[in-house]
Amino acid sequence: MSVYAIIIPCFAQMLRSLNTLLNKGEEHAQALGFDVQNLLEARLAPDMHTLARQVEFSCTQAREAVCRLSGQALPRLATPTDMAAARALIAQTLAVLAAADRAVIDASAQQPVPVTLADGLTFDMTGHEYAVNWATPQFYFHLVTAYNILRHNGVPLGKAEYVQHMFAYARQA
Repeated sequence: MSVYAIIIPCFAQMLRSLNTLLNKGEEHAQALGFDVQNLLEARLAPDMHTLARQVEFSCTQAREAVCRLSGQALPRLATPTDMAAARALIAQTLAVLAAADRAVIDASAQQPVPVTLADGLTFDMTGHEYAVNWATPQFYFHLVTAYNILRHNGVPLGKAEYVQHMFAYARQA
C-alpha cells in the first residue's frame, strides 16, 4: 500500500469527523446553557492534555506527516483558543492534506525519516515505517482522546459521528 494512501485520505476523513465532534460538543453546550470553553479546557485526567490541545496535536500529527514525508520544515501550531479557532485549524490542516504531493510522499517510503522527541530520544525509520508505526498511531491517539473528552463531558456521540465516512457508504437493509 502506498504511504500516501495510508495517511492522507485517512487523516482527512478523520479530521472531518473531528470537526463534526466539535460541532456536536458546541451544540450540546448551547443546549444545556454552559460555556463551550469548558469543553475546550476539559481533560480526562489531571496529567492529560485538554481538548484544545488534542485538536492541536491531531492537526500537528497530520501536518508533520506531510512535512516529514515531503522533506519540508515541521510546523508549529497554536493551541486553539475557542471552537472557531479549532475548526479553522482543522480546515487549514485539511488544506495541507489536500495539497500533499502523492508522488513525493510515495517516493519517501524507503527514505530515512528520523523522529527526535523533546527528550532527545530518536527513532530512525523509513517513510513507510514512520507512516504505519508513528504518524498513524499518534494521530489516532489524539483524535480518540478528543472524542473521549467530549463523551466524558456528556456530549451524545457514537460511532456514527466517529466513523461518519463509513455510515455514508452503509446500505439500508
